[in-house]
Amino acid sequence: KKAINELNNNNITFNSKFNDYVLSDKTYINGDVLYYKNISEGLMLLNALNEDETITFNDSFKTFGTMLDLSRGAVYKVSYLKNLIRKQAIMGANEIWLYMEDVYEVEGYPFFGYLRGKYSKEELKEVVAYAEIFGITLVPAIQTLGHMEQFLKWHDSRFVKDQYHVLLAEDDRTYELIKAMFKTIREVFKTDRIHIGLDETFGLGFGRYYKENGYKHQYDIFLDHLERVNTLALEMGFKDVLIWSDMFYRISSKHESYYDPETEFSNELLARIPKNVGLVYWDYYNTNLELVTKMLKSHKKMGRKVIMASGTWTWVKFTYDKNQSDKTANIHIEASKAEGIDEFILTQWGDDGAYVDHETSLLGVYELGLKALTNNKPNAKAYENITNELYSDALLKTKLNDATINPQGLMWDDPLLGIYVNNYVGNDYQALLPNIKQYETIVEQLKANDELLFTYHIASANLYKLKARYTMLNNYFNKKPLIEAKPLFDEFKKHIKEIAVIFDNIWHDRNKLIGLEAIQSRFATQLVRADEMTYIMENYDSGKIEKIEAFEDEVGATNQLLSLKFIGLGYSMRPY
Repeated sequence: KKAINELNNNNITFNSKFNDYVLSDKTYINGDVLYYKNISEGLMLLNALNEDETITFNDSFKTFGTMLDLSRGAVYKVSYLKNLIRKQAIMGANEIWLYMEDVYEVEGYPFFGYLRGKYSKEELKEVVAYAEIFGITLVPAIQTLGHMEQFLKWHDSRFVKDQYHVLLAEDDRTYELIKAMFKTIREVFKTDRIHIGLDETFGLGFGRYYKENGYKHQYDIFLDHLERVNTLALEMGFKDVLIWSDMFYRISSKHESYYDPETEFSNELLARIPKNVGLVYWDYYNTNLELVTKMLKSHKKMGRKVIMASGTWTWVKFTYDKNQSDKTANIHIEASKAEGIDEFILTQWGDDGAYVDHETSLLGVYELGLKALTNNKPNAKAYENITNELYSDALLKTKLNDATINPQGLMWDDPLLGIYVNNYVGNDYQALLPNIKQYETIVEQLKANDELLFTYHIASANLYKLKARYTMLNNYFNKKPLIEAKPLFDEFKKHIKEIAVIFDNIWHDRNKLIGLEAIQSRFATQLVRADEMTYIMENYDSGKIEKIEAFEDEVGATNQLLSLKFIGLGYSMRPY
């Protein structure tokens, strides 16, 4: 009843009324009583009843939820966290992980989370209490070895640094830090579950550790560190300790690959993994059911609890990528059900500045929640009741990701260098034409709808960027005036300015102030570089510039696995 009242207070209402709501071993209706297995299932049923539909639950997962990335620039306001908790609860979530690398207070370490928008203990306690209303367990997902570069960049952290992003294992000062981290987490969160990270610890033992201790096999460093951190967690009252599982595979695989189901683990190694430690198999890429199934079987052979972490693709995206998520997460759900994996988490990463419109991810949570927990299909009106957004609009926003030349890579691409565009077309600028046509189609789908303005302006900016590049290259090699491309760059700038305003409004509404500067500077860079293109065009046409080297160079890098991150596309070199 508390959950229903809180939803009513936030303009989410249910038509069906019951005299009583009773906790049960399954969710169903008997007369004027709603029996519910957990609050989220009860809310899912109430929302379906709004549309005269019932829900058939399949009881495949005892835990279903998401992981919110709060460490890539966008640190959500408490109010926005509450918004997501409400909506995801009605979509079936009963657990949400808060991924926090350095965005929480740690006593004695003032530079931990300095200028990162870190949460106070009071803020986190408020969110934990709010989630309880909806029966959602908030789980701290932190890092205790790798992914600590934001903290380790400060001079005062040098004593606990192995590599630029990896803590120094086997140093007492490192474990004093981790103990202080655990102290904050223990004070704030009510669950006995904690995720201590330990993924992607590349270079472990080969930085400062090697200089101080000499060579020691990474496995031994990793397992000794795990044992020590787990002991600290147990001492602080945590019982259910989770880690990402990839490093076991990366170190042991003959191919140095995570997704190698043929990896063999010795009994000696398995014995060193504490019994209370659960393994989180993360996979956002594999679409082969057989491979995913083999990976789950491989994890189960390790004799520890296994959790499947798939994803709603929000990272390095402007909008949720439904196509990529459907191709992967649906396979992961199917494999997990077949292998009896009863805990399933949808990660929502924010790599490269967390510039995604996070509300678009709710489409993925809704659709995949139905897939995981029920036998039902999506219902447009049910979705709209939760989100106050037309289901058709949500689907249209994902269309941006269907472009062959990725919209993020194209947006951050330098207009002169064309590092990302060249990766697709090389020196054949005529190959830009079908991509221009594709973006014209996307723009046509998005225009004339005020609810899609953010997506529309992104697609339009990219369209004019491609048109301007084609015109410049075509005119350059056919001895025609380059300045003919200037109106196209002017249109590009117009749409960039619109994007910047909308983006600022979204950020200010949902996130703390810190972090916005990273994305604002990128849009500003695009405007400055567009003006530079006008300078180049004018001076080339007048003869002051004899040739444009960026156009003359034979493209030597095509079909590369380029990162979509701005740092690799915005400059001719890595400036930092």
